[in-house]
Amino acid sequence: MPLLPLSHLAYPQRWDLSSRRRSEMGRRINLLPVSERPRTTTNVPVLALVAGVIVVVFGLSLAYFLLSSALDDRKQELADLEQQAKLLETQAAALREYEQLADRRVQAERTVQAFYAGRTLVGDVLDSISRVVPETVWFDSLELTTEEPGAKGAPATARATQSENRLLIEAKAHAMEDIAQFMVRLQLIPAVSGVKLERASMQGETGTTRLFSVQAVVSNTQDPETPLPLSQVEVEGR
Repeated sequence: MPLLPLSHLAYPQRWDLSSRRRSEMGRRINLLPVSERPRTTTNVPVLALVAGVIVVVFGLSLAYFLLSSALDDRKQELADLEQQAKLLETQAAALREYEQLADRRVQAERTVQAFYAGRTLVGDVLDSISRVVPETVWFDSLELTTEEPGAKGAPATARATQSENRLLIEAKAHAMEDIAQFMVRLQLIPAVSGVKLERASMQGETGTTRLFSVQAVVSNTQDPETPLPLSQVEVEGR
């Protein structure tokens, strides 16, 4: 009887298991060529669907984050605008008194400007008359009556009438030609119109001097928009 190895006697079960594993491994070896072995296929539609779902979820999350951030920014801007609006209302209420004062100042300036532009420049009229008097004519008297601007409720820029602004000259001349020359020159003054001879008579026995009276209408030739000498009119608030 042949002798068995001691390892077989001491570990009978271990030897059996090792032999069984070797036999199973031997049976699982695939001896088919690689070209003939069955290949596993990847399910592309499923993978595409999963990838699409992931992309959609990521996009929705990103959009929600961006919209939430934008909404917070708009809320902050709205709060800032409301605060600025309240501040502006407070400032407007504080400046309303100054606005009323400015309106009164503008109204007063317009009134003063209307009176200033409605004045008849008596000095300019007299200066113009002195320039057109011939050497052969001399005055006995000169009467110039002007209406105050805005009198009788009339506008300050209204044209003067004969009853309001009147020029009356009493003078002497050597001849009728001198009187006619003076009247023609007098009509050249822009502020004087309606020149007419009231009377003319001879003085003295020789008749070398003639007395005459000339009447005319004096008008205001200033521009209605003539500015005031001062840039502004100060009006004290009540």
